[in-house]
Amino acid sequence: MKFLIGAAAAACAIASAAPVAAATLVNGGFEDGPALNYGTYYRGPAAPDGWSRVAGYEAPDILDNAYTQTGAGLAQLLGAHGGSRYLDMNGASPSGGIYQDITGLTVGSVVTITYWVSQWAQNSAGTLTASLIGTDATAQVVDVPYSPGAQSAAWTQYSLSGVAQSDTVRIQFIGYSGSTSRGAPGLDDVALNVVSGAPEPAAWALMIAGFGLSGAALRRRQTRLA
Repeated sequence: MKFLIGAAAAACAIASAAPVAAATLVNGGFEDGPALNYGTYYRGPAAPDGWSRVAGYEAPDILDNAYTQTGAGLAQLLGAHGGSRYLDMNGASPSGGIYQDITGLTVGSVVTITYWVSQWAQNSAGTLTASLIGTDATAQVVDVPYSPGAQSAAWTQYSLSGVAQSDTVRIQFIGYSGSTSRGAPGLDDVALNVVSGAPEPAAWALMIAGFGLSGAALRRRQTRLA
């Protein structure tokens, strides 16, 4: 009887413990690479380590906490949400974009990203569009109003979730300021969470084997009692 109970418990444990996908996000705080090329910020074709520039868009500017911006309608309101770097989601043009592909997912897994957005300076405005390409999630658009007289601002956290439709999901952010004279919304501290869906075929096989052991044990017990 103890063997029967143990085998059944093992089968149930396998059935309920679908493995979490081994998926990781690299450099979500944008702290690594490239080297600052304008003293306190980077502007150029490279994206932060682990990220890639979206085709047709500029790589966003990477700002350091040492960066300062002053002047009527231009004054800086915030530094990084965490660490010492964050993104101004455009470059010299009004738009910029980055993405990162997350691999090793299980189809049916729930993929969630959280990220922080701000009006980091008085001339920072426009939209930031977050997408989980390869899931059923609809793109999320965050609107940052133009407020050249603002005296303060705050980082605000947003989240986006979707069910993975393949083993690879692309996390993508597109910023648009609406003007070459404005900074785009600020972006910082992107984080990823994955909760696995239904058990994979290997897990189902183990579960069926567990129930098979339970049935065999029950038949042996009935034979002994006969």
